[in-house]
Amino acid sequence: MPNLVNLDRVAHRNLRVVEEQAFSVCKDLTMCPVSLSEIVRLVVEYPIVFTKTAENGVFVCVVLLGITPDRNLYWQDGRWNSFMVPLNVGRQPFFVALAEPSGADPATQQAITCIDLDNPGVQAIDGEPLFDANGDYTPYLQHKMRLLAELVDGEHRSRLFTEKLAELGLIHPIQLELKMPGAETRKFSGLYSIDERKLRALDAAAAADLNSNGYLHAAHSMISSLGHLQILARRASAAAREA
Repeated sequence: MPNLVNLDRVAHRNLRVVEEQAFSVCKDLTMCPVSLSEIVRLVVEYPIVFTKTAENGVFVCVVLLGITPDRNLYWQDGRWNSFMVPLNVGRQPFFVALAEPSGADPATQQAITCIDLDNPGVQAIDGEPLFDANGDYTPYLQHKMRLLAELVDGEHRSRLFTEKLAELGLIHPIQLELKMPGAETRKFSGLYSIDERKLRALDAAAAADLNSNGYLHAAHSMISSLGHLQILARRASAAAREA
């Protein structure tokens, strides 16, 4: 479990972060939640689908990082092996916590930046400094704060995106069949994508509504991202041969 504490410019003035080591806490992830704003960036390198939460069956948009439950195919040779990095990976070792609202209005909740002190990338000698000599954020920490802000903003928009697609009946289950050289065909269920036939059949008003919210572009991007599944299969095959 992460050891989260409030980021403090006095207590943590000498801390540094080695980025690749910070990302290593995600090396066993095989899927990762993504926000609406990053879909069009990640589609260049990753397959993006929906899954359902175990708690309440709500659809969540995720990027697939592997095709077996124990192997992240984007983590190779001790580093994240892709140009684009999902926000939930790139923000490491920082998190956002919500403080209790100051009154009856939940909107008064304040976002608090936290750091995971047990993350292996958090060090005192090597890596990027968090604060400068004046106690101000370094460019590195400013970049991390922007990632966190995009995540916080994107969480609500992503939920509206999936709810709207589900309302229109555009989300349907998919079964993946991945054939790797020298191995039996693997079948995977429990994943969902966008029904392209239904998406194209939407009336003009519904399509315009999706487009005005940025949902239409994201939906088409998710559909096209499924072409990366075979790339994952080739990565898995290469990893199996090296094992």
